[in-house]
Amino acid sequence: KIFDYLSVITLAFMSYGIVRQWFRIYKTKSVQDIEPQEVAIRWTATMILLVKLILVKDPYLIAGQIILAGAISLYAITLFLIKIKK
Repeated sequence: KIFDYLSVITLAFMSYGIVRQWFRIYKTKSVQDIEPQEVAIRWTATMILLVKLILVKDPYLIAGQIILAGAISLYAITLFLIKIKK
């Protein structure tokens, strides 16, 4: 049971790092040193893993992965919107 909680906490911490990057992008409106392809690969991998976890039916990992997927989606959308505007 402890590893269930640790899994959610770990994914939440990973999300925190992504949200911090998002705040930096949002605040500075600068995405010059960020590779959109890398963000797209990270987003795709996260979504594939989310589908796998849903199929496995592990509620703790699903919850953590949803948090991570939300953070990465927010980051990717912001990145692409800023890239389009420039």
